[in-house]
Amino acid sequence: MAPVAVHAEQLDTDAVGIPDESACSTRYTERYAPQPSDADSGHDAIREGFDTHRHWGTRDNVDHLDAQQTGLGKPGLRVTYPAGTSSPSDSEEGGAGFYARAEALEGAERACLSYQVRFESGFDFVKGGKLPGLYGGDSPSGGDKVDGESGFSMRLMWREQGQGELYPYVVGLEGVSVGRGNWTFPTGEWISVEQELILNDPDEANGVARLWIDGRPVLEQRDIVYRTTPELTIDGLMFSTFFGGNGKEWRTPRDQHADFADFRFYTPTS
Repeated sequence: MAPVAVHAEQLDTDAVGIPDESACSTRYTERYAPQPSDADSGHDAIREGFDTHRHWGTRDNVDHLDAQQTGLGKPGLRVTYPAGTSSPSDSEEGGAGFYARAEALEGAERACLSYQVRFESGFDFVKGGKLPGLYGGDSPSGGDKVDGESGFSMRLMWREQGQGELYPYVVGLEGVSVGRGNWTFPTGEWISVEQELILNDPDEANGVARLWIDGRPVLEQRDIVYRTTPELTIDGLMFSTFFGGNGKEWRTPRDQHADFADFRFYTPTS
């Protein structure tokens, strides 16, 4: 099964709506809640607190936040986007990324991820940027082709004036904007993100992705082809955050930062 790739910037289809279900954290069982260690550097806090690989930007652009600094009673991470940066492939490196496998998700065909994000007060969203989400396999991104056998990713994006959207890399939908403007990210305060993925049967286009923001249902995308083989399942967190897109119009005009905390993974109870 290999649907024709959609190259339009935004996806407009009857397969996009609003979830009827309650937030996935209320229906699934929490399995794993990694958090940064007490290491002084953000890089070490990530390496010690998450099962990570393929990291970038964590040495230069990530600081550790203690529980008092987050105000959440638990530690977090502050990611800096230096002035003039956007996508790592486009300009000097801004933001950061790492991949964290969750053993609790091994073989999972359904999973739920929750985390909290806080954009600094007055954050200039420019044209947009990336936010974390779930992935499987080799987590395609950056213009990669998706074949249904090697991997998928399902990140979020912020857009102009803080509009939110889903940003899938799945079969036939590679880097397409889904549900743009269904919610808006505030600045200067924590906001919770919950993402549920239900993988498709390998011979059908029946996969689902859902989002809740602060517990409010905001987006459901149906008829997704994540995979064409049963061996491909949900592996963990694709932590990916930077401005861009490519090109000067995407780059942050000044040093800015966003904070991340309270990552949790869930799978169905039975």
